Amino acid sequence: MANVIVEDIKQKFKSNDPVTRLIVINVAVFLLISIFRILLFLTNNSGAFTVFVSLFLENISFSISWYGALLKPWTMITYAFVHIEIFHIFWNMVTLFWFGQIFVHYTSTKKLIPLYILGGVAGAIFSLLIIQLIPSLERYIGMPMVGASAGVTAIIVAAATLLPNYKMNMMFIGEVKLVYVALFSILIDVLNVASYSNVGGNLAHLGGALMGYVFIVQYKKGLDMAKPINSFFDWIKGLFSPKPKLKVVHKNRPLSDDEYNHNRAASQQQIDQILDKISKSGYESLSKAEKEILFKASKK
Repeated sequence: MANVIVEDIKQKFKSNDPVTRLIVINVAVFLLISIFRILLFLTNNSGAFTVFVSLFLENISFSISWYGALLKPWTMITYAFVHIEIFHIFWNMVTLFWFGQIFVHYTSTKKLIPLYILGGVAGAIFSLLIIQLIPSLERYIGMPMVGASAGVTAIIVAAATLLPNYKMNMMFIGEVKLVYVALFSILIDVLNVASYSNVGGNLAHLGGALMGYVFIVQYKKGLDMAKPINSFFDWIKGLFSPKPKLKVVHKNRPLSDDEYNHNRAASQQQIDQILDKISKSGYESLSKAEKEILFKASKK
């Protein structure tokens, strides 16, 4: 039984679905932390094990301080994969699944994980800056922050910026445009800043929202903010991949810079026109040729 579950998780993780990969990583980290907490409870918080768990959590959660940002910069990424409470991870993963599928369908599989990471980093930096700049919030300096919410909010806002008129079926409400879902989410975060219980987290959501908006604005201009992160992933993957055998190939004449830029601009303009058509009339209004163009673009 356990082997079947492990193999199923492996297959899901190896799939080309970035939504599944993010969910698997978040759930795996949550289970690992939960096991630590159970063992602490059963051993009555004894000795070295307690110290080990404390050090582990301190080095993966983000401390809202310049110390945390400068001396432990990796925590601005790792905190976005850490959850302590089951309902926290449940709602984050459900929201990630809903909006992540929409985002991937209309962009590409190689943009979701970079956006999630960028949203988390933006959330950490935004919460740190606001808390440091506003004297009344100084009490929250050094507090640990965990959760995927900043990255998930970045995906929600990015999807809404790209497809504002896309309609979602909301429970008890019916069809709602994506832009209204995103605006409502942002409004809730703004109102919750004064809740005292999760100030850093709600500020991080707003930072993630800002990143989601900027990501799509730049994407429409032809600037792919996901590219540096994907290049880093490819480099890491290359370190563990076998070297390809050399073979002789006949290359076509390389394009000049002017030819390349012209082709790229024409392709991006065509994609933007298709996305505008989707925003106004829905995906079903596309012709077969337009759907094929969008599909090919999503694979790049």
